[in-house]
Amino acid sequence: MDTQFLYIHRISLVAIGLWPYHRTMLVQLQSCVFSLTMTSFIIFQLTTFLTTECNIELILEILSTSLFVLLCAILYNFLWINTHVVKHVLENLQYVCSELKDENEIAIIKRYGHIAKCVAIGFTSLTMCGFFIVTVLPILPWIFGIFSLVNESKPHRNIYIRTEYFVDQEKYFYFILLHLYANQYIGGGILLGGAIVVTGYFTYFCGLFNIASYRIKQAMQIINSDEICNWRTRGRFDKKISHAVDIHRTALEIIEFYLYNCEGTYFLLIVITVICLSLNLFGIFQAVHFVFRMEDFVLHCGFTVCILTCSLGGNYMAQACIDHYNYIFLTAYDVRWYIAPVRVQRLILFLLQKGAKPYNIKLGGLYTLSLESFATLSTASMSYFTVMYSMQK
Repeated sequence: MDTQFLYIHRISLVAIGLWPYHRTMLVQLQSCVFSLTMTSFIIFQLTTFLTTECNIELILEILSTSLFVLLCAILYNFLWINTHVVKHVLENLQYVCSELKDENEIAIIKRYGHIAKCVAIGFTSLTMCGFFIVTVLPILPWIFGIFSLVNESKPHRNIYIRTEYFVDQEKYFYFILLHLYANQYIGGGILLGGAIVVTGYFTYFCGLFNIASYRIKQAMQIINSDEICNWRTRGRFDKKISHAVDIHRTALEIIEFYLYNCEGTYFLLIVITVICLSLNLFGIFQAVHFVFRMEDFVLHCGFTVCILTCSLGGNYMAQACIDHYNYIFLTAYDVRWYIAPVRVQRLILFLLQKGAKPYNIKLGGLYTLSLESFATLSTASMSYFTVMYSMQK
């Protein structure tokens, strides 16, 4: 594996204190500060229920943002506790890629490394745009006030996320705003780091499956050349098939290890994601159809776009991994198996039987990562949004 394609992944994890190497006391302090910052923000949002009359609109408004922060906090603490998983997968991928000797195979893995780099750059660019939007969001009323004919004696100070700190919010406005900014930047960094690491891993998994396909294709060309009866050629065929099966099995073992350690947490995150997406869709509806506030509309749109982008990215990469897995066995269907010796026919039959079994990437034994599942997730969120709309009416 050429590490030039992963330097963005390393920088993103170092920035949020999740790089699995060189975990000094300063990094541990950074992790504690990040966790406490997000936890305290959730608490100060929930304390709003103690000082404000509780109704459906308030509950939905608070939960739409607090669940998003909770999602980031769960993801961060999971990655911090299970940093050995990130390290193990990275080291195994590094070892497998360093064992590649064929120039075509090295070119394949470099091509997928370049894809991982481009995806990381794309996610980073979107995150930077999001940071700019949330930074200027509190001053939007001032910007739109320039075009107003009303002259105010002092600028309107606006906190677009409702919280209760039990202090004079006018007096401590900048401290509250700093706390809000810190949560947004930390949450955005966590989502960015988690997104590009997962997509980077699955991109390399696709590369390993593609290499297995290449090795099987090279082995099948030996059968089509009518030289399979030669014992030396037969030995070369066995070697190529065994190498293809080996890298295929290794890729599956790495994926299964990663999913085994992550599936419970990721399944919980998916449940929170569905609820959070429904609440933010309802927040967009309220911002448009009732008292229109630009900052509320932009905030809920930002959360919605972020959730949809992460969900689509994760499901798309899993779908790509499944497609690459299935492609491995397609070449075995076109081979002239009937001219091969019996022992070679048994190997081909093994490949056909393996390919006949569908391969799925499941979380919690219930949710299957795929584009179809992403459509189902979006449909479920729209259904819950419809229920909330009915309750509103």
